[in-house]
Amino acid sequence: MPQTLRYRAVLFDLDGTLVDSYAALADAVNFARRQHGLEELSAARIREFVGGGIEPLLQRAFNTTAVPRSVQDAFENRYDEICCEESKVLANVEATLETLQALGVLMAVCTNKPTTFSKKILSFLELAQYFEAIVGPDVAGARKPDPQHVLRTLEATRCAPSEALFVGDMPIDVHAARASGMDVAVVTTGSSSEEQLRASRPDHYLEHFSDLVNIVGAANEQ
Repeated sequence: MPQTLRYRAVLFDLDGTLVDSYAALADAVNFARRQHGLEELSAARIREFVGGGIEPLLQRAFNTTAVPRSVQDAFENRYDEICCEESKVLANVEATLETLQALGVLMAVCTNKPTTFSKKILSFLELAQYFEAIVGPDVAGARKPDPQHVLRTLEATRCAPSEALFVGDMPIDVHAARASGMDVAVVTTGSSSEEQLRASRPDHYLEHFSDLVNIVGAANEQ
């Protein structure tokens, strides 16, 4: 008899949750800075800027509210060249996704990274097969924490918010889930600290990504 699930659908953030692509982002940011006569920033500094999408990333990295087209082009061209080879799957992710899929959980990716880059990376890392949809802000017409982004992604699972769990690595993911009527779990593999994540008051705090299996399949224990 199939296991009764606590959550029928799970939505995931991408960077810092499923995949570590900070090296690629730092490389592309510093490439664009060099192209414009600026000194490189440390990888740790750039990591702090990640999470809101490319435009906010470049605004922070170039300390401007109006990012020149030449800066965005330089970044995107370089990132397109290296985003796959310089990204890696985070610990326990692939095995956990495989287990959740076997349980019948419907999954999708809700990321502030443009859809084209997200699909390219997930396909290269052989994770795309697990997802009903991969939705960036360009497809959703909004970006997290706007609930429109989350709800547009959730449509692919044909589940209601009350049946779904959002998994992310930043307070912005918690805010997006809350605004969408979804429960939320957080992992510490991204750019936010444990203190920041706990302060955002998620429903579930994951010590390990694989903890998701017990959380999603916990309906019979409630």
